[in-house]
Amino acid sequence: MKRKNWVIAITAVIFFIGAITGNALAMDEIRIGTIGPTTGWATIFGQGCLNGIKLALGEYNNEFNGVPIKVFSEDTKADVEVMRTKLDTLKTRDKVHLIIGPSLGHEGMAAVDWGARNPEVPMLIGYSAPEDITMRKATNSVIRPGWTGAQVIFNFGQYCAKDLGYKKIIIVGQDYSYPWDQAAGFIRGFLENGGEKVERIWHPVEAVDFSSIMAKLMSMSKEYDAVLNNSGGAQVIGFFKQWKQFGLDKIYPQILGQANVPIVSMLSELGDSALGVYSSLHYYDGNPSGANKKFRESFKKEYGHYPDVIAVQGYDAVHVAFKAMKAINGQVDDPQKFIAALRQVKMSVDESPRGPFYFDKYANPVQNIYIKKVVRKDGRLMNEAVKTYTDVSQFGPYADMADKYMAAPATTRDYPPGDKASYFMEIEKYFGKDYVAKIKKNNGWVD
Repeated sequence: MKRKNWVIAITAVIFFIGAITGNALAMDEIRIGTIGPTTGWATIFGQGCLNGIKLALGEYNNEFNGVPIKVFSEDTKADVEVMRTKLDTLKTRDKVHLIIGPSLGHEGMAAVDWGARNPEVPMLIGYSAPEDITMRKATNSVIRPGWTGAQVIFNFGQYCAKDLGYKKIIIVGQDYSYPWDQAAGFIRGFLENGGEKVERIWHPVEAVDFSSIMAKLMSMSKEYDAVLNNSGGAQVIGFFKQWKQFGLDKIYPQILGQANVPIVSMLSELGDSALGVYSSLHYYDGNPSGANKKFRESFKKEYGHYPDVIAVQGYDAVHVAFKAMKAINGQVDDPQKFIAALRQVKMSVDESPRGPFYFDKYANPVQNIYIKKVVRKDGRLMNEAVKTYTDVSQFGPYADMADKYMAAPATTRDYPPGDKASYFMEIEKYFGKDYVAKIKKNNGWVD
């Protein structure tokens, strides 16, 4: 009789332990899919994110509570149709519990549509930054532990107008959704804080010959104060090289950069031509925090070179996933529970190389934005923060009127207007006369 009671008691304890630890102990493996361009012109964005993912998984010994993690990596080749096929493959063939990626703007916009059709597959967006992924097209299963193109540059426009004193800027960039968002965010910050005009010049994504643009910039130099390069990858290298060949470095006092211009992988290619370049982002490689120092040294040991913000995205995505898995005892086979936990994650200054962040109700981070300047330190080029804006949401200065912001037309290659008069007429339609009057009275945003 006593033996029978002991058996019953032991069985009950085992059942209880199984219940509180959830399915993490019962599962054979946790399957994570990664997706992004790992070949072709955009390799830097896909492979960089993947390297960050692998580094972070290594910190957990590629397991969660003893359950091995299996990674399925797919190359999009920067092609949306290829990406859609690979997403279907990750879902149906590999039966992944989580997808991390993609990395490019046009990929992200297609991925959020896929996510809306496949709400049972949690997705952590990689480096893709178009704002409507987590605004007008936001869907519950898609969480972005990254940024939007406009979010990280609103305050840079403000800085260029107020701190650098510029009145007229030319933006030269690749003609697709992400650079459009960067231009739009800059225009808002610039024109609302004392700037007068922003001219946009777009070129094909894979352009390598900028001679006609350089000639145009020369002819515009007497009217405009500076040029902002709004490109990424090989196009940045080509632009800077031809900028110097045409002598524009002697004509314009300053070349500015969008977020991807002075990232670490670009600095090694640009060399001293990058010195003094201002830009803005939610991460800077010179951040002295313990989390960033650990990340940078671990990455260099693993890959032989220092990381940039692209790798941070993959790295942080994994840590967000692990915090969520811990909160639900590893029950990743309950996708709705997993998604809810992902959206609730908060990262501290000790946990992320970028600094602290948490998700807004649309699942995009509220985080620090840094105004950066390229300097030479300890024998190498790096970005140092010259100003920090804290707790910046994807809506920037419009956080308390997010609905009005989203009611305005979505960003395009020509929207919002780049001249001050037209711009203020436009924002009055959506933000109201009182908002415009306040901006004019205060001569810009109040920090």
